[in-house]
Amino acid sequence: MAHPVASRGAAALRLTRLTRLAHAFGVALPGPAVACAAGLVAVQLLVLIVWGADTRSSAGAGAALRVGADLWLLAHGATLRLPDGDIRVLPLGLAALPVLLAASSGYRLAATRAGGAMARPLREVNVAAGLPGRIGSRLRSRIPGQAGLVPPPPAGGGGGGGGQPGVTRRRVRPRRVLLDIAAVVFAQTALVCVVCFAASSPAARPVPGSAALGAAGLSALGATIGVLAGSRRLGAAWRRIPTMLRVPLAGGLAATAALVAVGALGLCVLLVVRAGSVSGAASGLDPGLVGGFGLFAIQLVLLPNLAVWACCYALGTGFAAGPTVTVTPTSAAPATLPDLPVLRLLPSDALPGWAWLVLAVAPLAAGTALALSVRRATPGATLVGRLGVVLAGAAACALLVGLLAALSGGGIGTQAAATFGPAPGWAILAALMEVGMAGALVTSVAELVHRRP
Repeated sequence: MAHPVASRGAAALRLTRLTRLAHAFGVALPGPAVACAAGLVAVQLLVLIVWGADTRSSAGAGAALRVGADLWLLAHGATLRLPDGDIRVLPLGLAALPVLLAASSGYRLAATRAGGAMARPLREVNVAAGLPGRIGSRLRSRIPGQAGLVPPPPAGGGGGGGGQPGVTRRRVRPRRVLLDIAAVVFAQTALVCVVCFAASSPAARPVPGSAALGAAGLSALGATIGVLAGSRRLGAAWRRIPTMLRVPLAGGLAATAALVAVGALGLCVLLVVRAGSVSGAASGLDPGLVGGFGLFAIQLVLLPNLAVWACCYALGTGFAAGPTVTVTPTSAAPATLPDLPVLRLLPSDALPGWAWLVLAVAPLAAGTALALSVRRATPGATLVGRLGVVLAGAAACALLVGLLAALSGGGIGTQAAATFGPAPGWAILAALMEVGMAGALVTSVAELVHRRP
């Protein structure tokens, strides 16, 4: 049976650790909350500028603020319920804002903790001071004079202290990393939920569940990258992934980046070719100077969505352009489209036979990037081994493409724009087959060229 004095000492030690953990979590919250609020203020400021400069607007300042809040919530993946239908769209260009803010907050938190990266040595403290004999000696512990410090290196200047006596580099603990990530995610998600309830009105009611889920996902992504980068552990965390997972994942990321780059390039070409049609559609709306700026901003944040659609179009699966219409290389966009000029970029006719060769550039570029990444990471491997890794990388690319397809789609209202975007399932299947075949082909050709005397 444990001695009562020892039990009380251990309980006090656990309480002290819990108190310090809660204190560190509370101290870490204000920074991410302020950064997230700054993003909201920036969006509100832009909306207010557009509202104030538009002399034709009859809406009040309160309505403008609600519009700004709704746009900010859409950037976090929230669904807006309107009288005429729901708005279920995530503007990928605007969604980069919460990710960047979370990454910045996480980086500052981790950099502040490590930076004191040069710290003073520990002081030895007897937490069992006054306890008699053997019980007190068991409860002796070294408690840092400052949180997170480690014992100084031995005399001689080793250990990264820059040669200064009694100075050491801070050791980053996994618990600290998780604490900083949790603080950023909690602060950003909590603020999104508060704004979600505050901005609710009969004209537009944000769905709290979708807002919280989207904010948690986006902030977790940004916070993880930022905290690991701020603690100088981003590369170490990547290397800790087992090689059998890390190499296919790196290849899948390279293939996805190549696929999206080809889609974005094709979108830019269409913008140049059909610039007259897009500008004519914008002039027909007669938005005015200020309204034109707002229209331009909306189309700008939707361009990444269209780039993902272009990827799926190049893969042959296409994308939905209405409740009953799917745009593929063998079909054309419907005549009834929402009044958004950038949608004039959608193909108006089916592609001729020779144009399919142009579409083959996308999976071929992705397969080449995948094969080169795998070959560089597996020196000395056999052809069969590399082909297996290439197929695993193609599976990773397919999952990433499916995720992008799911995020880029959505719907507005119940009319022509009720459903739009690629089908994730078909996008995954097409990417797996086409990128995998292209990667295997490039790998085999590269192996034959390398073995050729």
